[in-house]
Amino acid sequence: DEEARAVGLNAAILKRWIAWLKTNPSELGPWRALAADRPDELWNALSGLPSSLQTAFAEAPGSLREAAERYGRILHEEPFRPLITSAEFPASIPIAEIDSFLTGDDRGMVRKLRRKVEELHHHPGAPPRAMTLEDLPTPHTPRVFIRGNPGSPGEEVPRQFLAILSPDERTPFKDGGRLELARAITDPANPLTARVFVNRVWAQHFGAGLVRTPSNFGVRGDPPTHPELLDWLARAFVAEGWSMKRLHRLIVLSSVYRQSSRDHAEYRKTDPLNLLLWRQSRRRLDLEAMRDSVLAVSGALDLTMGGRSVEITTAPFSTRRTVYGYVDRLNLANLYKTFDFAVPDMHSPQRFVTTIPQQALFMMNSPFIMEQAGKVTAQSDIQREEDPARRIQAIYRRVFGREATERELSLGVAYVKNASPAEGPKAPIWQYGWGTGAADFHALPTHTAQGRQGGAKLPDPALGWCLLTATGGHAGSDVAHGVVRRWTSPRAGTIVISGTLGHPSPAGDGVRGRIVSSRQGEIAAWNAARLDAETRISGLKVEAGETIDFVVDCRADNNSDTFTWAPSIRMGEEEWNAQAGFGSPAPTPAAGLSAWEKSVHVLLESNEFFFVD
Repeated sequence: DEEARAVGLNAAILKRWIAWLKTNPSELGPWRALAADRPDELWNALSGLPSSLQTAFAEAPGSLREAAERYGRILHEEPFRPLITSAEFPASIPIAEIDSFLTGDDRGMVRKLRRKVEELHHHPGAPPRAMTLEDLPTPHTPRVFIRGNPGSPGEEVPRQFLAILSPDERTPFKDGGRLELARAITDPANPLTARVFVNRVWAQHFGAGLVRTPSNFGVRGDPPTHPELLDWLARAFVAEGWSMKRLHRLIVLSSVYRQSSRDHAEYRKTDPLNLLLWRQSRRRLDLEAMRDSVLAVSGALDLTMGGRSVEITTAPFSTRRTVYGYVDRLNLANLYKTFDFAVPDMHSPQRFVTTIPQQALFMMNSPFIMEQAGKVTAQSDIQREEDPARRIQAIYRRVFGREATERELSLGVAYVKNASPAEGPKAPIWQYGWGTGAADFHALPTHTAQGRQGGAKLPDPALGWCLLTATGGHAGSDVAHGVVRRWTSPRAGTIVISGTLGHPSPAGDGVRGRIVSSRQGEIAAWNAARLDAETRISGLKVEAGETIDFVVDCRADNNSDTFTWAPSIRMGEEEWNAQAGFGSPAPTPAAGLSAWEKSVHVLLESNEFFFVD
């Protein structure tokens, strides 16, 4: 390493050259003679070498540079290719060792490029990449680990197929075993694979398999209800080239699949679990089918194939198929749990079907379902029908794929004619802004860990030091830029306001605090400079939707205008505290559903939509 640094060479490259030269390659004989300044040995070194090398050195070169140039002109020729392409040649650097041959600047550049590759791999538009494995050139035979301890290897385990599923004479695998295992699993003579597969496909169509324990065909599993049918389907599946499409076609065209799900009391007495398939099974849609069906009837379903998973449980709601929904194995979203999604961190042979109140509550209260109900009513085939009866028929055709009955028509028309108008969106109880109060109110645009303010950094170029926190804040640069904490009355009544306006700094001329009503104007005002001011108002009557603004401005001097003021408002037994109510900006409440949207919402909750019958 010291020699390499002394001459300005890469130490790793120098070591490879030294190691290679110790093998004494004959092709470098002329070079060694010239480098040792023994030109009389040049002719002996050329003996037995390729003719192109003898021709190149027929005359002795005048310098080592000239000798290097002559080597450079002939090394690409055929006699020398094995030399320079061998793994031992110093320039044949293994990919795994390439980093050790780079300079510091080169390593920095490689790190930057690798980060860019990682960014590309994690980009939402990156293509999916399959994980692959490659067998070792010479596979090793594994051993049994005694008590599971790798440090205590036991007897060898030959790489071969399972003994219980093999003839007496098993042939060991020649290669690593993965390909041979895959071939053995899909061997037409394997009695298990095809039966397991067709049983699961059958369960998709009928709600339960011919074997009710789909992951256990052993002695502890349930025996097949129709063993001959299972054998016949498995043989047909293999004979048709393992074609899933043909298997599905075979099942759905059968008379047993096309049965009605109507009940027969006599049959039910004999076979209450329908094991003998005397009727089709009623089945609730699973999560994926339910959500996709809602999106389909609303016209919003995104059928794009492939891509990364997306969040489907929070607004703004994705319209991609549910199969692309993001599944957090450590913290499964409540939507998945509610609708019997399989536990993602363990093997689940089948989903268990439950009927619980949370499912109905989700359909009734979910913003996602309400949003899709609105999209259904906005479809052109529904909007163009001005007659209520014709519009209801259009809704039934879109949601159920059928015409409404006379009773459904009469109920629907009566409802939309007599329903109350939709309520508009309600303002949040607490809002945060700047201005002088009442009509002069502008929302503070930025929410940070500190509070609500004018921009990402203080002072903001436009709004200066305007800041509201849970307990107080800082006034703006002039009276017109006061900070405003707004409370909106949820109903009419009489309120009591209490609180303390404080100015803790010994500098500056203090702050002014005002209470301003949108209906009554300024209610009261106080000054606080290095002292506290009690801000109590009793018996103030307010109307529903009336706003009460708590405004703080800087008075004449805008120096040191940090203040504390977290008022409380009480109406009867109910109280709203500014500090307790402060937090992340609340989402804007959605407007209430119209009568038409409520009608669609009810249909989306119905058993007819929710069940395959």
